[in-house]
Amino acid sequence: MSKVLTTLPAGERVGIAFSGGLDTSAAVAWMREKGAIPCAYTADLGQPDETDLSGIPTRFYRYGLMVNPALRIYKPWLDPTFVDEMGGRTEMSEFLTARKLPYKASKEKAYSTDSNIWGATHEAKLLEELNNGMELVEPIMGVAHWDEKVSIATEVVSIRFHEGFPVAINGKEFSSQVELVLEANAIGGRHGLGMSDQIENRIIEAKSRGIYESPGLALLHIAYERLATGIHNEATLENYRTMGRRLGRLLYEGRWFDPQSLMLREPLMRWVGTAITGEVTVRLRRGDDYSILDTTSPNLTYAPDRLSMERVEDSAFGPLDRIGQLTMRNLDIDDSRAKLEVYRGAGTLPSGGLLAIEDNS
Repeated sequence: MSKVLTTLPAGERVGIAFSGGLDTSAAVAWMREKGAIPCAYTADLGQPDETDLSGIPTRFYRYGLMVNPALRIYKPWLDPTFVDEMGGRTEMSEFLTARKLPYKASKEKAYSTDSNIWGATHEAKLLEELNNGMELVEPIMGVAHWDEKVSIATEVVSIRFHEGFPVAINGKEFSSQVELVLEANAIGGRHGLGMSDQIENRIIEAKSRGIYESPGLALLHIAYERLATGIHNEATLENYRTMGRRLGRLLYEGRWFDPQSLMLREPLMRWVGTAITGEVTVRLRRGDDYSILDTTSPNLTYAPDRLSMERVEDSAFGPLDRIGQLTMRNLDIDDSRAKLEVYRGAGTLPSGGLLAIEDNS
């Protein structure tokens, strides 16, 4: 049985995430006029502007049903009656004006914007055309770093992590993680750090295009990645990146509490994150132009004397060790060469051409 309603449940309470903008204001008034009892919900997500909530019904649907399996979903834009009567922004504006109902009118932009404390997405309208670039967007979390008229001063910033979590910026600790993220947003934003132009795959497999802002996240990411590469070995980093990308996709699909997400995020936090302790210092310039100035951590496995090209005392290994290491590779080389002969015999590796290997023995 479908949980999604296509007609208004008159006489029943209907919860709606209310931004105060044109769309949700019209929806609340229309539902009330048609006999439903709308219950508006508003939350501070740390966004720098009023947020368009049209992009998150899938997450509401999944998380809502996980909390309450009896929940039914009603979205006015899936109701043919609502669409017929309020099919566009002009109709919604006229509907509210005729009833002398207020709404937060914003200037008509060439694109729509969603945002929260972690970032902003600009998409739709003119941004659907790929010949309209990032420079069409007016940033809301930082500066237009591409504009030469915008003055951006170079800045040195240090970020300290403890067991996977950021705990200080420029030596200052914060009363809450929210305050730290806001500070990271402010610093990254004044450099235009973390803006990107992305073509992404939506949940329905169709592609969309958006311009993203995430100044604070980009700043923290620079420091976290630097520490990760200095602390963990190559195989761990490979798993971390593969699992992280998969977990990110599941989060995008509203599956944060699904078993497949739990299987990924618990080991990432426990076996990767808990070792990430240390401090990274960077010099920020314009956009994503930056330099790493220093990296310190009690957990670093990077040690200059291990692979130093200079003469060092008590070297971890010497010339004879290197020769031995190369000699051991002969076994692997012989095995790989034998496999190529197997492929050649099977016909999957043709003779001649770029893949051919001549036997000069």
